Amino acid sequence: MYLSLNWLKNFISIPSTISPQELGSLLTLHTAEVEKIIIEAEKFQNMVIGEVVELKKHPNADKLFVCKVNIGKEINQIVCGGINLREKMLVPVALPGAYIRWHGEGDLIKLEKVKLRGEESNGMICAGEEIGIEKAPANGITDLSHLKVKPGTPLAEALNFNDVIFEIDNKSLTNRPDLWGHYGIARELSVILNLPLKKLSLIDEKTLPTKKGKKLKIEIKDFKLCPRYIGTLITNIEIKKSPVWLKKRLESINIRSINNIVDITNYVMAELGQPMHAFDKNLIEEGIIVRTAKNEEKITTLDGENRILTEEMLVIADHKKPIAIAGIMGAENSEIKNETKEIILESANFNAINVRKTSSRLNLRTESLQRYEKGIDPDLTKTAALRAIELILEVCPESEIVNSIEDIKNYEPKDIEISLNLERCNSKIGKNISEKQIEKILTGLEFKVKKEEKNFKVSVPEFRAQGDVKIEDDLIEEIARMYGYDNLEPTLPPLPIKLPIKNTERLLKHEARNILSHGLNFTETYNYSFYSEKDLVNCLLPKEKHIKVKNYLSMDQTHMRLSLLPNILKAIQTNLKNNNEFNIFEFGRIYEKTEKSFWPLEKKMILACMVRPENYQQEVFLDIKGILETFLERFKFSGRYKLEKPKNPENFVHPGKYVNILIEGKNIGKIYIPHPQVLKNFDIQAQIGIFELNFALVRNELGLEILDKEQRPNFIASLGQKEIKYKPLPKFPGISFDVSVTIDKEKLYKDIYAQIEKSSELIKQIELFDIYTGDKISSNKKNLAFRILLQNLEKTLTDEDMQKAQKEVFANLQKIGGEIRGL
Repeated sequence: MYLSLNWLKNFISIPSTISPQELGSLLTLHTAEVEKIIIEAEKFQNMVIGEVVELKKHPNADKLFVCKVNIGKEINQIVCGGINLREKMLVPVALPGAYIRWHGEGDLIKLEKVKLRGEESNGMICAGEEIGIEKAPANGITDLSHLKVKPGTPLAEALNFNDVIFEIDNKSLTNRPDLWGHYGIARELSVILNLPLKKLSLIDEKTLPTKKGKKLKIEIKDFKLCPRYIGTLITNIEIKKSPVWLKKRLESINIRSINNIVDITNYVMAELGQPMHAFDKNLIEEGIIVRTAKNEEKITTLDGENRILTEEMLVIADHKKPIAIAGIMGAENSEIKNETKEIILESANFNAINVRKTSSRLNLRTESLQRYEKGIDPDLTKTAALRAIELILEVCPESEIVNSIEDIKNYEPKDIEISLNLERCNSKIGKNISEKQIEKILTGLEFKVKKEEKNFKVSVPEFRAQGDVKIEDDLIEEIARMYGYDNLEPTLPPLPIKLPIKNTERLLKHEARNILSHGLNFTETYNYSFYSEKDLVNCLLPKEKHIKVKNYLSMDQTHMRLSLLPNILKAIQTNLKNNNEFNIFEFGRIYEKTEKSFWPLEKKMILACMVRPENYQQEVFLDIKGILETFLERFKFSGRYKLEKPKNPENFVHPGKYVNILIEGKNIGKIYIPHPQVLKNFDIQAQIGIFELNFALVRNELGLEILDKEQRPNFIASLGQKEIKYKPLPKFPGISFDVSVTIDKEKLYKDIYAQIEKSSELIKQIELFDIYTGDKISSNKKNLAFRILLQNLEKTLTDEDMQKAQKEVFANLQKIGGEIRGL
């Protein structure tokens, strides 16, 4: 947004001792960030008014003239080709060192003394477009003879280019619709500079020139979308160029002049922050209707674009067609033209959310939209209407109001009163600001203040009650920024500084990630918390336990996940194209529908997955079990957990390769191989072993609650550290033997291992090196082959020692139903 210093001075007498740079710094510190300061006169450096005193044909060029130009201090020779040049004509002259735009196009170039066709030229007689003023006639020079100024007068002074323009960062005004006009900024500056604000002096509605005529009909279909609409029918309008002062004001803030009526609507918007619009009355059928568009209704906007509307978009219409997109842009079918004699002047208030959504869907942003989407005060519409009418009467003295101003409204003013505790205010700001100064700041910002013991009762003005100021802290912020953040002295906190207590859950996750990724060679993957209905069906998960998302983003994300498995399987499917052996894991939440609560039951889970090729020779179930055991050992669960086969396995797991993980009777997770049908559904041709853990239950079982908060981080840090013990190499050789046992498939490996281990103190190592199931043995049996190492650290073993150990191993295996092959 652009601000004119001269415009601001209409409302506040800013001392000349305050430089534009100082003013910009004050605005940045107290109100909104000033991104750039443009001093108009700087554009016209080394440019003066010149008088052509002699004009001769160029001896070497038919289309050029050699001119003698009086520039005040001296007479300069300048070569020029302007066809309208004449002696005694006042012209803009750019001297060497000035920057101009050649023929009004391209980049700025710096002028230097040159010779043109052999004749010296000490400057340039300019057309308006070359120096950024009104365009000259074709192939001509801008004639400034009407200015009646002396030759040598600086061009900026002669043309009254003495303004300073501040470019404001729009983002810093997002929540301040009252600052989108010069008057709102002037109000802020009056408090910052401690200067009186010149209140708006509006024309008295009772004194308006009126005439009898047909009443303007206005109908609002939905007051939620348009709480107020003011329409004024004005006749005897003459469409013409705007007066110089109006045109220059608008162009100084980068608004293009169109005609007097359109310029006035833009002027009021820039001054007060209230967008306005004018319609040609003769192009409107009967009256104004504010309604939502019909589905696929068409409109051609003022930018020449054909737009298709939807039913939720608000439009201004007559009884046959839409004539504007509310709050954004008017239509070509009702625009002001040179022949327009009667206008309907609109000043309205529209719903900010609706206007913003319409703009987004049409991909159309305008100056009006930027203000409406912030939420404008409905009371401002009347102020703006009166100001616009006042200006129209000034530029079109013969114009008259037909009947009266039509004001249709239906809204409740926002009566917000806030109690401000002065002691708490100073405590939060960190500075003792006097009651008198606090009251002065608030009243200067047009809050109404009433003293009540140690509090102020503060009434919020309507233009700040549109979502900006709601609570006491908002008032404290107003006081602090107007007092000046730079005036607050930095002090040390009055309380001793303590290190924040570390988040134990975050530390636990970090350690778990470290163990899996660094210690066990797993790669972490991240997936969405949603998947499709197809995914949950393919994974054989119960659909009824899932929560369906109403406003899902795509068909791949229709349900909140009940398991981490479907997205992991999709990740495996993708990665198998490049690699057939890898390990991945994911930390994530799952969401289970419950009948007791509207909110889902959330569980924090870890899922680790080992992927091996189809021809993998080892048992992947045992491999993933070994990885789980290492993981739990690092979490200090050694000896505390047990594996138990469930009676009713879930649908998505292999019924024969699935065990629960229990700690003190609590089920904290499971080890499994996915059901063959699941792998087939996801087109996965590989061996997969998985363990899942409920991370919250793992955390609970660690017993962190019995430790002091300061001790917990040290305990967690120790989880990933494996205790290393050193022992001397054995002096005496060991003896190994193999044993093959046929046993029920249901027998767990850990139970078989325990039976062998307790057989003899000489057993130092047990290795399972083969598993067989097939036609040569019963379908409910499996054959396991173990290699057992015996060793005595104090003597060499004898054959008798080995035979004794063998007998104990065989006997213990037979006790659990094992049949020793080869005996």
